[in-house]
Amino acid sequence: MKTMRKFIEGIKSDNRGLSETIAIVYSLLIFMVFAVLYVDLYGYFYTKNNLKQAVDETIILMKADNGYDDTVTRQYFDNIVLKLGLDTTKITLSGTPKIVQRGELMELKASTAYEVKGLRPFNHNITLNIIVHSEGLAHAKVR
Repeated sequence: MKTMRKFIEGIKSDNRGLSETIAIVYSLLIFMVFAVLYVDLYGYFYTKNNLKQAVDETIILMKADNGYDDTVTRQYFDNIVLKLGLDTTKITLSGTPKIVQRGELMELKASTAYEVKGLRPFNHNITLNIIVHSEGLAHAKVR
């Protein structure tokens, strides 16, 4: 029992390295917060890139069809988005409606919300809006 008491008193009286230890613990905490935010940053750009790829592929169909159609174009877009791993129910899509004359400008716009998950433990909910836009010219001549 005396040896245990001496050991505890020795720990209490020896404060060498305590301030360095506290600095390291806080530094690790700050590093972990930034690491989690970096993962969210990667997720944001990954989602934006996949959405841009789907919009660029769909605008090719719109060029051939001379405009946006709620059934055919949306179904084509949804198939691409599903293959890329995004949720189709959270994406809004709008485009230049059919029928556009050859050489006229068409555009397609898609948007979705991205929720930052890294700040949830700190009781902060941040939602970023991702908007992707692509343009092209109609290919077929309408008579």
